[in-house]
Amino acid sequence: MAIIKHAARQTLGQLIGANNPVVTVPDDSQRQYAWSKKEVDTYWEDIQKFRIARETGKESASEYFIGPIVTITDEHVKSRSLLDGQQRLTTSTILIAVIRDILWRMGSPEARATANNMQRDYIARKAGRREPMEYFLVLSLFDRDFFRDFVQDWSETSGSARGAEESKRPSHKLIREAYLNFESKISNALSVFPDEDSRLDWLDSLYECLIKGLVFVEIQTPTSSDANEVFETINSRGKDLSTVDLVRNFLMEKSREEASKQRVNDTWRVLLDNFEKREEIERFLRHFWVARHGDVKSHSLYATIRGELSAEFSRIPQTYSPKVFAAELESASLRYVDLIHCSTGIEDFDRALLDIKALSADALHPLLLAASERNDYTQLQELIEACLSYYVRWTVIGERESTALEENIFGVAKEFSGGAGCSSIMRRVCGWIPDNDTFKSAFEEASLSKGSQARHILEKIEAHMRSKAGVDELVVAGPGKVRVDNIYPQQPEADLRLDEHDAWVHRLGNLTLLSGRKNPSIVNQAYPEKSQSYAESAFLVSTSTGIERLWDSGSGRWSTRGIRARQFEMAKMAVEVWPEASHWS
Repeated sequence: MAIIKHAARQTLGQLIGANNPVVTVPDDSQRQYAWSKKEVDTYWEDIQKFRIARETGKESASEYFIGPIVTITDEHVKSRSLLDGQQRLTTSTILIAVIRDILWRMGSPEARATANNMQRDYIARKAGRREPMEYFLVLSLFDRDFFRDFVQDWSETSGSARGAEESKRPSHKLIREAYLNFESKISNALSVFPDEDSRLDWLDSLYECLIKGLVFVEIQTPTSSDANEVFETINSRGKDLSTVDLVRNFLMEKSREEASKQRVNDTWRVLLDNFEKREEIERFLRHFWVARHGDVKSHSLYATIRGELSAEFSRIPQTYSPKVFAAELESASLRYVDLIHCSTGIEDFDRALLDIKALSADALHPLLLAASERNDYTQLQELIEACLSYYVRWTVIGERESTALEENIFGVAKEFSGGAGCSSIMRRVCGWIPDNDTFKSAFEEASLSKGSQARHILEKIEAHMRSKAGVDELVVAGPGKVRVDNIYPQQPEADLRLDEHDAWVHRLGNLTLLSGRKNPSIVNQAYPEKSQSYAESAFLVSTSTGIERLWDSGSGRWSTRGIRARQFEMAKMAVEVWPEASHWS
């Protein structure tokens, strides 16, 4: 059980500032900055509601409780290590910095003096000209330098921070976005005031709300193990901490020497520098574990990792350590980045990875991650093609239970990690691919309402048609240049609406590709008004698949028989685009 030394009410001004012990986010725990626009907007809205309520003078509206924080506090409370609360304290500091900068830009002596005081009292100051800067909130190694350059190292002469280079770390982008978000909100709020006095009053009210009105409960613990236990307990009941953060904290806790802790931190630097979004890191960690141990759901991932690794790390003699696990994690992450960014450098393999991305077939990544550990990408070309056929035939067109596919793929990924060969895994995958008759029958009836998947299916059929016709390959442009068109419209004229509209509008036989943006004046018109756009299209799937059959010129109505006939012809091509198992025999 965790020991709690003390729990006390603290305002923001009592937690950070010149008269308080410095709050430090330790390098061996806690995560980087993670609040997105959603959390920052919620924080701002809460502050504004509180500010308005506080101005009524009611005692019940004098404070706003923003939650607990957990610190490791020394016996004399001269230093505090922050284990929980980093997001709220960092965001509050960013908001104070924005108020500071806007005040400085007002230009009046009063505004600039107030800006200088905010900097010295609650962000950072120098005790003397030759003394180093003292920062009242010190972030961990992942964000510390950027936060200082962008927010804290501020000049009272120029009224600006030192500035920081753009960083590809997600946390750095989020810090910058939070600053710009607050800057925009405050500028908009101030625009309604006619003079500087009114603007100063509003900013002063906001500042007072932050410093004196925001209230935390600081839970002080004597050791890192106590703090971590409280930390995990709090975050297990909310969304504040991610699985990735919990895993890192766990590895740091289990590391017995500095070299091991350094290895863990080095790995986390690689993860933060190479993935563009935190969600990608979360997905990678699950796929890494799945590739080695089989399926585990996201909600139970941390508990599973902690339980299994605790047992491994506790063996005597210790043959597997946090240091080794971190090294394996880093190595796998570099391959995973290649997979999700389609950047292996092998043209055919990268093209297949692009197909996975277009289909949102993330379930295939654990198998490819496991396979790539001991095989070159060129050796995996047939495997990735077979996996794509399996995915399209089973899930996209067959609409069969996706969990069955995941169980199969995750199972063979574990076998790959256990030493199985590529040929045996290939045989297993091919054994799951639905045969031609099953696939063709499913294709003839298939509807695709998900635009990205529909577009991909049509693009692959287009490429197949061009190859068969011996014409030049058409480079399909980005989503903004090429669109999926519902030939029978999604919003047809009332007298031309089919009785079973929903059953036909997204049928593959009713879909085609067109270039450019929708033309609102014709997109929902009858076929005669739309026919020219199909005749002039650069796509064979629009010019050479009998689109005219979808219109019955005799009755002047849309024809479901035409949709069926066109889709029947497309199904014949589909069995060649996504082949059955015999293709790889």
